Amino acid sequence: MGIPRSTPGRCWPVAEPLTLAPPAALLLVASVAALVLPRRAGHAVGVSAGALVTAWSLAVPLGTHLFVSLFGFDAVLFRVDALSRFLGATLGYASAVAVLYADATDAPRGQVAAMIAYVGAGVGAVFAGDWLTLLVFWEVMAVGATLLLWNAGGDAVPAGYRYAVYHEIGSLLLTGGVLLQFVETGTFLYGGGVAAGLPALLSGLGIGLNAAFVGLHVWVPDAYPTPHVAASVLLAAVTTKVGVYALARAFPRGNVAVAWMGGAMLLVGVTLAVLQTDLRRLLSYHVVSQVGFMVAGVGLGSGQGLAGAMAHLQNNVLYKSLLFVAAGVVAVRTGDENLKKLGGLARPLPATFAAFVVAALAISGVPGFNGFVSKGMIVDAAAAANRDVLWWALLVGSVGTVLSFAKFGYYVFLHGDPPRDRAVREIDARGIAAMALLAIPCVVFGLFPSFQLAVLPGAPAAAAPFAFGQFQKAGAILAAGLVAFAVLRRPLGRVPDVPDLDSAYHPTGRASQRTTVEVVAEAGTALDRGAERIVDRVADRTRADRAVERPLRERIAEDVLRVVLALVGLLVALLVST
Repeated sequence: MGIPRSTPGRCWPVAEPLTLAPPAALLLVASVAALVLPRRAGHAVGVSAGALVTAWSLAVPLGTHLFVSLFGFDAVLFRVDALSRFLGATLGYASAVAVLYADATDAPRGQVAAMIAYVGAGVGAVFAGDWLTLLVFWEVMAVGATLLLWNAGGDAVPAGYRYAVYHEIGSLLLTGGVLLQFVETGTFLYGGGVAAGLPALLSGLGIGLNAAFVGLHVWVPDAYPTPHVAASVLLAAVTTKVGVYALARAFPRGNVAVAWMGGAMLLVGVTLAVLQTDLRRLLSYHVVSQVGFMVAGVGLGSGQGLAGAMAHLQNNVLYKSLLFVAAGVVAVRTGDENLKKLGGLARPLPATFAAFVVAALAISGVPGFNGFVSKGMIVDAAAAANRDVLWWALLVGSVGTVLSFAKFGYYVFLHGDPPRDRAVREIDARGIAAMALLAIPCVVFGLFPSFQLAVLPGAPAAAAPFAFGQFQKAGAILAAGLVAFAVLRRPLGRVPDVPDLDSAYHPTGRASQRTTVEVVAEAGTALDRGAERIVDRVADRTRADRAVERPLRERIAEDVLRVVLALVGLLVALLVST
């Protein structure tokens, strides 16, 4: 076991000692410190660990990796390339700011420790150099998020249970896809992505659950509004973004079905967001919608699409975290998150209002803010690929985004008067610092996009953020969204609570729990036969030069696929019965 290193070009002088500490370990150790140290000291360690992960990501040379051989399998515990470096730096920065915000909002010690461990698992998944290592951190990330929800108590406990079951289903599907990929290739290394057919289908569905594909997205609005407000900031920044990263690893040359799914996520997510009255639930649907942009960019399969997807991922982490921070301040200071019961908060919460304005303009793609640059890159990539329907979906979804945040800002900050039954005070300097750390990059990357483009994976050179056509599109989208809000403001104010697919999933399961379990049990024999046939067909296509290893691989893949399919059925039965 060794640490082969490649150090092309110039590297920072701190790079060498940093390679001795994998970035995930820094955060996992910090999570323990946050649990056992005095509150303020633990939070300081958490902020420092996030900042150090960002420094690690930027300083360690490309090509640095830790290779091991375990039980005959090759594994790369961490590997630094352009994609993992970009994501690692983003998540580390988000972690540091979120812990600072947690300190400002008096988050319980257990919540902060779980937050740091959760993002540590996400960083581990991002730097994993092969599918086997990624799967380990994928599972730890799901456990961390579940503990984060359970630790909050109240409504977050059942939401955490459902989160765990949903993500275990996704993990099992991804595991099945990875094992079939191993049968095809004889390695767990990423290589050129997953093989077509069943490996791609299972891997795509497993990753798609984390990325909140339409139909698999209901855990997002179910879980994100329920924990402490600081926990919501990190939840929105990690799981779906690691899902997008995994999609880029699985489909490096793109996939048309993935691209279309991105468009569907954008339209469904923004439609449901416009209809919400709960602050964090509205923002949760915008997680689905904005991740749709990223998924579309990955699915397009071009260097320009990948660069746009990654730029939008980083930009979304910045402005969506800022939106959750602003919503959290409103919730903590007023004791309410219902749009219909809020109003006039621009006066007592001026810094929060300013932060919201920056984030709203950024997510709406207004020129001068980071969302304008990354959205334009993805829209241009769709045009270059001649995906006209997807191009229109991206534009229509953007109009819905403007409408949604015009509604948010109007009802929370501009309309009516602040509550009279309690004194509403601005958050302290720590919270304002957290908002500033998120708001400043939103403006800097919008005015000086070369700072971000210089470190983007993919083909950022194709970006033309200041072309006249970009301003035309942005102006038309902004005008259409504001006009739509002016026309629909009163009708939207009368919309009741809008159900999602989980309202159909769960009652249906409760009504048919016994039948569902019986069907799952009786399906065991059929699953055995199906798994045998699937593995036989896949194994027949395995390369001839690895024929000696086929019998063992067939038995392993067959047994695991049988277990995966049976457990998925059981977990679905458990999920719909809650």
